[in-house]
Amino acid sequence: MNIEKDMVLLDIVEKHPETEEVFHMYDEVAGVCILCSHLFDSLEVVANKYNIDLEKVIQQLNKAINK
Repeated sequence: MNIEKDMVLLDIVEKHPETEEVFHMYDEVAGVCILCSHLFDSLEVVANKYNIDLEKVIQQLNKAINK
């Protein structure tokens, strides 16, 4: 299974706990704990809100789950 931009953060982390580390890498960029603040938002919504490169995050998440 691959991570898609419309997936909700809770679903991603629940199915793939190893992705938490990737999300925490972006906490400083966002200025908040992304998982604490946006658990029920899609990856695309969070990336747009904090001006994060969506494709890069998706690549990092997919890499984490396919290790």
